Amino acid sequence: MFKPKTLRQTIVPSLVMNFLFGMGISDVFSKKPSKLIEYAYTLCVLILIDVVGILMIPYFNKYYIISMLSLSRIAFKLLIYANLWTLSTLIIASRLNAQKLRALIALIESNDEAMEKIGLPRMYRTLFMYQIKEFVFYGFITVVFVAITSKWHFATSAPTIMKLCLSFVAHVPFIVIYVSSATFGFWVTCLRLKLHQLNQLLHSMLATMTPESSLYKRFLQMKNDFEDNKFWSFRNDQGSHGNTNKIRSIKQMHLEIIKIVKVVNDTFGMQILLLMTTSVIFTITFLYILYRIIWLDLTMDELVKELVSVICWFLVYASQILYVNHVCAKTNLEVTIMGDVICDLYEPSTSNEFRAEIRNFTLQLIQNPVVFTAHGYFNLDHTFIQAVIGTITTYLIIMIQVGDLTKSRTKTLNNESNSILF
Repeated sequence: MFKPKTLRQTIVPSLVMNFLFGMGISDVFSKKPSKLIEYAYTLCVLILIDVVGILMIPYFNKYYIISMLSLSRIAFKLLIYANLWTLSTLIIASRLNAQKLRALIALIESNDEAMEKIGLPRMYRTLFMYQIKEFVFYGFITVVFVAITSKWHFATSAPTIMKLCLSFVAHVPFIVIYVSSATFGFWVTCLRLKLHQLNQLLHSMLATMTPESSLYKRFLQMKNDFEDNKFWSFRNDQGSHGNTNKIRSIKQMHLEIIKIVKVVNDTFGMQILLLMTTSVIFTITFLYILYRIIWLDLTMDELVKELVSVICWFLVYASQILYVNHVCAKTNLEVTIMGDVICDLYEPSTSNEFRAEIRNFTLQLIQNPVVFTAHGYFNLDHTFIQAVIGTITTYLIIMIQVGDLTKSRTKTLNNESNSILF
């Protein structure tokens, strides 16, 4: 079984998947890659995707059975152009931020060395398998979606090769979108594991100090035992000195992780902003289309054909919102746990120097929170998911009411025109 020994070996899956679509960096192939070659390759990928996407539109119009609902047909035609624009923007943003990605890798490598010095192992194996599982899962979902589209949404006269080619082209945006979000999720998960390691070290300190704390409280009641007092003072000073150095090292590691978080936000902020904005817009659109389709008078076979494609694309965009924000929220939770453990470590049995480090660490946690943002416009966590659910519900209600009102007015006008004619 492959066991990566360096960070660059660990991130090979992400680097390869990004490079295939003209994103990220090519350091996996060369230690000193040419920027000119990288930009030229990205330009070729952009031209290829846009040209193929535009050339395939007439074939989609000929073979692809979109929907019996006019709104659904309009939405899917707009989706083609919106996906091409999203792909182009993601690729361009990733290329422009390639140098920041190199800086991010260098910072994490430096942090790995520092954490190893205080006895914390490198989690390269775990991170490598995390990427493999992610890309295998997304690959499986892509194959399923392509198969479903080929089965339900093409005319019977369409050649099998044409069905597969059109289905694959239609789902290239899905692949690129998930590669972008999975790459961001990988780096956030990397930071979460680092914070988890620091929390484990803090918990081990708390476990060793708690018995000492209870002994100290009992010792305060034994004022007449001078010999025990001397022994306890010596023991407590020795333990506190070691714990003070540990807390100082953990505080420094936390400060370095804060710097890495800022680089992650700078590197992926524009891409995540684009993904979240697009995902919210299309989630609302597809939910409204689902509502309209359900109320159509259709047979079961027709209803399945109408719902399959809409549900697939709804899951693509809705899952982006859930995945990105959940990964960030899990990392934020590690910081919350760290703050709780730090407060529990503040015991009267410890030395003044140790308690001073605890106070400084607490202040550092307050002044430098771990916050992932979409280019600074909003924070990424469970609160954002709640806000999105509220926004989607509000706009859906408005669209449904406006749509029903328009239909009732149209029916009234038709009845009036018929009565005038007769």
